[in-house]
Amino acid sequence: MTEDERIWEVKQLLFDFVKSPSLRHIRDPLSLHKLAQDIVKRIDRGNSIWRKWDGPREVLLKSALGCWIPIADLRDVLNRMPGPPLLARTWHNA
Repeated sequence: MTEDERIWEVKQLLFDFVKSPSLRHIRDPLSLHKLAQDIVKRIDRGNSIWRKWDGPREVLLKSALGCWIPIADLRDVLNRMPGPPLLARTWHNA
């Protein structure tokens, strides 16, 4: 999604949020939290890099931060876990 598309998506969600005749929900923390979640979901949609780190992979990666593990070995272990396969280019500038 290009930057222009992301801006349009955010603007559309904001326009929908404020079009209500009653603007009391604008100050409601739960409504704002839901709007923030909707914005993040909408602009991250289709960005597969974020989907690769959900669940057990993220837990394993966080626990391995203090250790030195060869990148190829870590990638192999992560690829055995549920989720899209991690390619060598994913790790290129890590």
